[in-house]
Amino acid sequence: MTEVPLDGEVILCCYRAVNPYYYKYAVDGINVFAVNLLPLVLVTLVLGYVDSHNQLTSSPVKFTLALLSIMPLSYYIGMAIASISAQSNFAVGAVVNATFGSITELTFYITALIKGSREGNSCYAEIVKSALTGTLVGCVLFVPGLCMVIGGIRHQEQRFNSRSAGVSSALLFLSVGGVFAPTLFSKVYGKLVCGECHNVTQNPLGHYLCHNCHFDLMENNGTLYYSHVQPLVYTVSLLLPAAYLIGLFFTLKTHSHIYDIHISDCHMPGHHHSAVVHWSRWRALVILLLSTLCMSACADLATEHISPILTNSTISQYFIGVTVLAMVPELPEIVNGIQFALQNNLSLSIEIGNCIAVQVCMLQIPILVLFTIFYPTNFTLVFSDLHVYASMFSVVLMNYIFMDGKCDYFQ
Repeated sequence: MTEVPLDGEVILCCYRAVNPYYYKYAVDGINVFAVNLLPLVLVTLVLGYVDSHNQLTSSPVKFTLALLSIMPLSYYIGMAIASISAQSNFAVGAVVNATFGSITELTFYITALIKGSREGNSCYAEIVKSALTGTLVGCVLFVPGLCMVIGGIRHQEQRFNSRSAGVSSALLFLSVGGVFAPTLFSKVYGKLVCGECHNVTQNPLGHYLCHNCHFDLMENNGTLYYSHVQPLVYTVSLLLPAAYLIGLFFTLKTHSHIYDIHISDCHMPGHHHSAVVHWSRWRALVILLLSTLCMSACADLATEHISPILTNSTISQYFIGVTVLAMVPELPEIVNGIQFALQNNLSLSIEIGNCIAVQVCMLQIPILVLFTIFYPTNFTLVFSDLHVYASMFSVVLMNYIFMDGKCDYFQ
């Protein structure tokens, strides 16, 4: 203990700052890892735009750096949105959250669609569809499941608010049904075209074995698409955002009491009551705009250098979209969900995953569809069978597990 005069200065030397609890440190309300990864964003932008001929690094390295740079930028965007929403009324907070909540993914999707349209390459549209499906499945199954496993290590049984989970599951059912309605319609009324058909019995009336079968909607059956499927797509794209706004008004305004729950003999308010103001409104707005610009640049670099990976490696475009491109931007939300689960607040962990999944179906996909009206791309709201079955099975399984309002690591 040392007495210090009132006009004196104290220098605190944290010589043991690196320890197992390093992840808990914060600099001005910002997680220390987000601060440490800021130089990586500058390195990514310099290498990406200065070394355009890949003399210093290769395309896979630049693609990896661009994806890693998206993580801290998405964290800053989330912090800025939280600060602006906490200092605004309900309407402004809802609009800001709906507008910028999915900007990380939308930036990448739009740049990928633009690049695919310019090159005449349909692979980019398939990558976008795979990333959308991967985000949906990951936020419905992977994020809550990971939180259950890690939270179940410390807590034998965790309870959550079944009423709030019911609202989110109802929105998910509605959104998944709306998003995949054009796909189901095209499967029922589309024309099945098969290639590489071989006669198995060597008899003209015998059995044929066909490969590469698909439903033709554009080439030989364009009337079905333009007369029936396309109006259905536009109708769904207008109704889903309206349903999302109604859901926001329901959960944050008229029925906000359903998020006030009592779990483990302690009162735990919902996520809308625990908003934290990290920055002032103007500072949050400036950080939000700068992070968005950097995010656009990193997304442009990622789409620019993904072509060599697809052509020179054995990894399929569907695998990259479902895993890497879908889950890397969601890493800050995954970390937050794990922290809430360790604090026995599994309701908030589940709500994080459900909110992202609802935003994918009710905001991101309609925005991409409406974007194609102003900038024609080869993005059509018709998914493959695997995307439809995986998404619907995920929502059904999530509702089955969340039915009783409690869970453990086994589930």
